[in-house]
Amino acid sequence: MATSTDELKTIEEEALAHLASEAGHVEADLDEAANAAEVAVAQPAPLRPAIAVAMPVIAAAVMVGGVFTGVGGRFYAAAAGLLGVGLAVAASRLRKAVPANLAIFVGLFTIGLLTVVPAGVENLGNLRSLVVEAAKSGDVLRPPVPLTAGWQAIIGWLMGIVGFTAAWLAIPVRRPSIGLLVPLPIAAIAGISVPKNAQTLSGTAALVLFAIGLGVLSSTQTVGDDDEKPSAAYEVRRALRALPFIVAITVAVLVLDRVGFLFPDPYIDPTQEPQKPKTVPLSDVEDRVLFDVEASITGPWRIGSLDVFDGKDWRLPPFAENQLANVPRSGVVDDDLQPGVRARFSIAGLTGVVLPGLPNPVGIVAEGPKLAYDARSGNIRVSQGQIQAGLVYTVTAAALPSIDTLRATTSPLPKRVEPFLDIPEPAPPAVQTLLDEAESKFTNQWDKFDFLRTYVLENVTAAGPGVPKSVPPERVQDMLGGSKEGTPYEIVAAQAMLARWMGVPSRIGYGFDGGEVVNDRLQVRPKNGASFVEVFFPQQGWLPVIGVPKKAKPTVGSDPSTQQFDPSVLPSDDVTVQVFLPLILAPNSVLVEQIRNVVFVAVPLLLLLFLLYLGFPGLQKLVRRARRRAAAEAAGPRARIALTYAEWRDVGTDFGFRHDTDTPLQFLERFADDDEHTEFAWLVTRCLWGDLQEELGVVHTSVAEELSRSLRRRLASAQPATVRFVAIFSRLSVRHPYAPDTDLTPRGIRRGQKPTKQKENVYATVA
Repeated sequence: MATSTDELKTIEEEALAHLASEAGHVEADLDEAANAAEVAVAQPAPLRPAIAVAMPVIAAAVMVGGVFTGVGGRFYAAAAGLLGVGLAVAASRLRKAVPANLAIFVGLFTIGLLTVVPAGVENLGNLRSLVVEAAKSGDVLRPPVPLTAGWQAIIGWLMGIVGFTAAWLAIPVRRPSIGLLVPLPIAAIAGISVPKNAQTLSGTAALVLFAIGLGVLSSTQTVGDDDEKPSAAYEVRRALRALPFIVAITVAVLVLDRVGFLFPDPYIDPTQEPQKPKTVPLSDVEDRVLFDVEASITGPWRIGSLDVFDGKDWRLPPFAENQLANVPRSGVVDDDLQPGVRARFSIAGLTGVVLPGLPNPVGIVAEGPKLAYDARSGNIRVSQGQIQAGLVYTVTAAALPSIDTLRATTSPLPKRVEPFLDIPEPAPPAVQTLLDEAESKFTNQWDKFDFLRTYVLENVTAAGPGVPKSVPPERVQDMLGGSKEGTPYEIVAAQAMLARWMGVPSRIGYGFDGGEVVNDRLQVRPKNGASFVEVFFPQQGWLPVIGVPKKAKPTVGSDPSTQQFDPSVLPSDDVTVQVFLPLILAPNSVLVEQIRNVVFVAVPLLLLLFLLYLGFPGLQKLVRRARRRAAAEAAGPRARIALTYAEWRDVGTDFGFRHDTDTPLQFLERFADDDEHTEFAWLVTRCLWGDLQEELGVVHTSVAEELSRSLRRRLASAQPATVRFVAIFSRLSVRHPYAPDTDLTPRGIRRGQKPTKQKENVYATVA
């Protein structure tokens, strides 16, 4: 018995001596780690994660650049993305928050400026207007679009941000897998706009680059900090072994594309569907000179046509049915017609892609960019980009035939114009009455149509703006046999519908008519906009037939500068005179309005402040965790193990399990028996104070980090969703951290504060 007592005393004395020798050991480690942290910050950033995320960034650049003509778009997008990656690498080495944030902001802005410089340094002075113009052109241009200076700035900023975000997640945040996924949404969105003939090659290149990034990332994650680095020969052999797999994927993609699996025909293709025209009220359009015309006629200056009638609306022809082709070198676009009139156009303030022209063009000669001609609609377009001020071109067209020539036309209609006869049958009663009367009075198609259109112009009063709207057959019946009123657009639509009911192909042409004579040239403005009926006669082509209603109602309250005055149009018999009588009224109280304004400003501001207050702890914990992990990694395995346990206890604090005076083994008793928790507590105890202190390595830190991560995840999953949400924004672990007496960050350890007795007896860790 005495021997046992002596042995126990001996063991106790040895334990006390061991603890005495350990006094200040952990603090010394922390001091050493604090000094090493600054050195660690100055070390070069990991190269492999940067290369790994650079691959999908280049893949996204391939897709983004494919939206533009030429290879310049891909070059600028890739260069901007790589500059963003480099900016993240450089900013991650700055240990001060303010200089780092300033460098990031200035760097991203500079990337956009650098992409504009190759287009001309003078573009930097009006960069804002160039960017706005490029953004507006995106709504009207069809890819591929020309790469202007404005687009260069946009893709520079976009890809710079993408590259920076991906690299920042991979290097400082240490989430390379998430960083690898950042460019993919951009690549997918841009891939929708890539021309169909380039989708397969661009998609294949993006897939290969992403696979290379995955390979680089996987090789990065298999090499630990203390592991021996593989040789260059090994890396080359590994890459060559992956090459057949990449080739197989590429071949599979090409085969699947050939059989139509990757890009099947859509159920609804917008290019195959006629579209409603989008109009802007004349009052919202800036009054300016659109173009000048030098010609012997006064119009019409044709822009396009609505030639599809669906029973309710007149629509633009489907884009897929356009017969668009570049104007040949000879300039001749129609060999069947003889030139009779000529007009020289000079573009001023007109925007878009469609140019004004003449009906039935025969030839087009341009001084500058290439033009294209649509044989179906008669449209003249720029082949690439938008219309630019200063464009000059000449159009020759067939002269209008005489009335006698039209009356003598008896040739059958060609098959290509049969779609322009589509109209719901039977015709409304009022229309049928007019058709019967025209049939009984005239023997040729022109006189019949002229009778019908003249009847509409003489008996229907124009009222309201000429904005396109639905004109079903019932509306034509009301215009002819009911209200006798219609908007200018409805009157033109009624004429086109009457022509189809009597068997004459028709459509609604739109553009401009007339203009203001200035220096022997016609200046055309938005107020000269016009719509008119176009009818087809064999051997004569499409003929514009312009007429104005005999009567019109006055428009009250509109800007006179946006209205046209025609002395041949008579006022309506239904005259409305508005009389304004002055009345003395008590002023309305503005208190309610002032209160409403204050509420509209104050409530969103208070809500924003409240959200910032709620979200700040979560952000604070993320920043603190990143700093602690960087410092612990610089300090070595001992600090990393200590940090993993502190993170576990801080998560427990957020969920209400504070108990910050418990040692790891004491904390075990507050929970049900759990193998992972028991293993973690004993591992921390042995590594910090026990028999494993002198043997710490990568294996111990990896096991501790995995156990901590698993326990935190399991603790969270065991709680209700509401509790998990509250724990994210909880301030408990911020106010009561498990290790408050040390702060091991690149900024240094807090001086002048001693650990509490309880913590000193447990362990010291990163705060």
